[in-house]
Amino acid sequence: MRVLVAYGSKYGSTTRLAEVIGEGLRGEGHEVDVVDLRCGPEPEVTNYDMVVLGSPVFVGKWTKEAKRFLEVKGQELCERKVALFVSCSDVLFPEKIEAGRRMYLEDVAASVPGLRPVSLGMFGGVIDFSRYGALTKALLAGVGTKKQLVGRGIDVNSPYDYRDWEQIRSWSRDL
Repeated sequence: MRVLVAYGSKYGSTTRLAEVIGEGLRGEGHEVDVVDLRCGPEPEVTNYDMVVLGSPVFVGKWTKEAKRFLEVKGQELCERKVALFVSCSDVLFPEKIEAGRRMYLEDVAASVPGLRPVSLGMFGGVIDFSRYGALTKALLAGVGTKKQLVGRGIDVNSPYDYRDWEQIRSWSRDL
């Protein structure tokens, strides 16, 4: 099966996540292209049997490139297998996982009439306040994210990688 893994990324964490998903699919015998939607023309989904589309959730939103891809290619996506994934800090908070899955995966899928993903993946990412600009830091402080992270014992002065690689590999193999 030919598979496209297309993704948006802001700081590179989702890039590595998409690469690992691609590796898992290749390990199952699939022909896979991993494409950063920020670079070059949008790939033609008609060239693929399955599309795996992902984005980080940053301040409650998908990246504009991933969201645009979903909007522009929506009807073509409805004609093939699709899986969606996000990297999202909500996985750090058990009380937020269900709502996060609904908002960032189920509601996003429902925004395209007829889209029925075969799988939805919600994974951790990397939090690195040293890479964020002043506006982003202010937004994260304003919505309480920074305080919640500190409350969980996470040192926000150092990069924090909370990706569960085995979970990601397992999800990709099951596609």
